[in-house]
Amino acid sequence: MLDTGDILQDRYRIVSLLGQGGMGAVYRAWDLRLKVPVALKEMVPQPGLDAQTLAQLREQFEHEALTLARMNHPNLVRVTDFFEDEDNVYLVMDFVEGESLADYIAREGAQSETQVLTWARQLLDALGYCHSQDVLHRDVKPQNIIINAQGQAVLVDFGLVKLWNPNDPRTQTVMRGLGTPEYAPPEQYDAGSGHTSPASDIYSLGATLYHSLTGQSPPTATMRVVNPGALVPIRQFVPGVSVQTEAVIAKATSLRPVSRYQTAREMATALAGSQSATPSRAPTYTPTAILPGTTQPPSAQRVPSRPLPVAATPQRKRRWMWWVGGVGALVACVGVVVLGGFALRTLRDRKGTTVASVASPTPHSTMTPPPQPTDTPQAQATATPDAPVTATAEAQATAQAQANATATVAAKRMDTMDNVADWSLLVYDDFTTEVNGWPTVEAYEGSLVEGSRLIVGGAYKFETTAIGDFVWPATPDTEFASDLYITVKARRTFGSTDGRYGIIFRRVDKDNYYTFRVKDDGHYQFRIRYQGEWDTLIDWTETDVLRPGRDNVLTAVAEGPHFTFYINDQFVAEATDDQLDSGKYGVIVGLQEGDTASFEFRDFEVRVP
Repeated sequence: MLDTGDILQDRYRIVSLLGQGGMGAVYRAWDLRLKVPVALKEMVPQPGLDAQTLAQLREQFEHEALTLARMNHPNLVRVTDFFEDEDNVYLVMDFVEGESLADYIAREGAQSETQVLTWARQLLDALGYCHSQDVLHRDVKPQNIIINAQGQAVLVDFGLVKLWNPNDPRTQTVMRGLGTPEYAPPEQYDAGSGHTSPASDIYSLGATLYHSLTGQSPPTATMRVVNPGALVPIRQFVPGVSVQTEAVIAKATSLRPVSRYQTAREMATALAGSQSATPSRAPTYTPTAILPGTTQPPSAQRVPSRPLPVAATPQRKRRWMWWVGGVGALVACVGVVVLGGFALRTLRDRKGTTVASVASPTPHSTMTPPPQPTDTPQAQATATPDAPVTATAEAQATAQAQANATATVAAKRMDTMDNVADWSLLVYDDFTTEVNGWPTVEAYEGSLVEGSRLIVGGAYKFETTAIGDFVWPATPDTEFASDLYITVKARRTFGSTDGRYGIIFRRVDKDNYYTFRVKDDGHYQFRIRYQGEWDTLIDWTETDVLRPGRDNVLTAVAEGPHFTFYINDQFVAEATDDQLDSGKYGVIVGLQEGDTASFEFRDFEVRVP
């Protein structure tokens, strides 16, 4: 144990102990070089370990330090340094003021549904990001969630984090903790196999939300196995909680992992249907080898055993300085409504015949791009003080008409997203097995492309070299769909930034289908292949929401002839076309002659009405 005043690396002076566990401790420290407070996490191996085990633990600790140092999310702790000193190893993390959710509930009692749903979205965003980096937290609980000075929920201690390989989900550690019983899923107790997954973190978050709404911690998984009725429904404690919220938390805390939400995104979508929910951005957002865990000192663990009365006498507010950073933002997995202009246009079929005359956005004949800043009527009036009053009135009337039209479009898109949240899951594939019949080939040589496409490591991977310009679609062996919500997490992992990758839907055959594709140079495109010919419905359009070289969540909603598109859960465009009404769905890549690139797709999902 370190003492107050100890200095490590001639840089970090110990101020006080924050938390302690079986494998380590966390201290408040002062960075003498940067003159800022930090949190210092110390790995203290238990006595009696042999040299080989100790070496493995240190290697694991360093591996996780490097993993966490690459992670950057406003609702997660940020690792800034790693070092060894004598026989121990240390992590240095950000340190900001906040109060644990456990203390917050102990002081304030059960929280409102609106507040809990707000925190849930922020935490799901953080977990989604972790899982996208192949990191599992494995100790989500009220003591490890800090409500910061801005009232945001921030996920802290990664003491039980583990690196996770979806193809071999056994824990990749020498030793591992079991988490806190009230919040740990049953599979986390299986020290022999350790088949934890993102659904394990979903269970812990669900248990935490249960605690937040009822004011009391849930029963342990073992208690629930012995007594299936031990988990009392939330609405028996708090009748005002919506049925939807109660159902979502019940599913998240199912004892069987397969019965829970499998991704943070899926749970965020379900919560968005709760009556107190507001539009939010779902996470996107990986399990690891275990960092030695820590818990708060006993004095900090003031979790009530029963709901506290609303009018309970408030206790003296206790604040802690915690190692977390930033304020989180959560966007619903079905997107953020971005408003655009509005005008009247005429749709044409491929022969030029008028199909329908409809109100649709401008400036593109088939799409609504995100809005660009424009001068307000007030600004125009200021710039031209001598303008006639009638002109100002006309400008205001025009602006009001445009606002009304824009509101109509916004309401329509919101209705679309609300409807999608209720659609049935048709296909979900995390590519850990080959159950959906995706086409695979280890070595393909054709007239236009050479390469492979394989299901490996929880991803559907394409390795491609273009002999000529080509597109290479792939659809699973599943049923046709007409109206659908299709989404996938995709990225270019190597090669030309001009490589195109995206989704394909309503595919009748090789000559008839729609594609929505992106390029890592920051552009997206929507096309139809109809009777063997290409027609561009939305030409390559620039957007700043793409993340080159990183995972990009690509989403399309098709309802009859109307299509809406999202990138990383942000609306980018919509289009109208009625030439294809049903077909298969999947993913697609493409390159230009002479280019080489690799792509991978994860978390493929299709929903239908």
